[in-house]
Amino acid sequence: MPTTARRHPRVLCSLAIIRDRTEFSPRSAIRSTAMFTVTRSRYTGARFLIDHRAFDRNATRADILSGLAERIPLEATVIARASRTAQHYRRRIFAAGGPLPPADLQLLQRERPDLDILPLECANSAIEEIAAAYRIERAGPGSNILSRSRKAPEEAQCLWAAFLWSQFSTHERTSLTSAWEAWRVIERARPLPF
Repeated sequence: MPTTARRHPRVLCSLAIIRDRTEFSPRSAIRSTAMFTVTRSRYTGARFLIDHRAFDRNATRADILSGLAERIPLEATVIARASRTAQHYRRRIFAAGGPLPPADLQLLQRERPDLDILPLECANSAIEEIAAAYRIERAGPGSNILSRSRKAPEEAQCLWAAFLWSQFSTHERTSLTSAWEAWRVIERARPLPF
């Protein structure tokens, strides 16, 4: 339990980027993005919004990230899982004498320097515990790209909940999770867009 008096940002976007292969694999393509935005206001409380998009393999990384950058509110804090690179990939790049190519979050930061981007190291077991605690259905291990793409909003919400539980006071967690759970009841009644 954190003992810090840290306050939840006024606007926080939790980002899930779903790829058909790992980010630095050859021919890796972004197939879906989900942005879960939490906006806090002294007058209206917390508001929640999901921005969920799917892409075919022909969509370019640059176009997808540019569109994402346009949809993120000004001066928001953005959280996303940190990119992982395989050891053999790093060795091959360094042996060739080159630097690692930029990660998605680095490209997003270049396009939007006003954002506070926090790449998070978050164990799968922590995300699974959050999903179980809040009854969030996630795509299981070995799921196909369509299932993972459909569940991207749930991934973004799990990441936000993990961040909330690891960084903020009991009062703030209780207040925000109560509002979030009420919002989720309404959202569950909506059909999937694809």
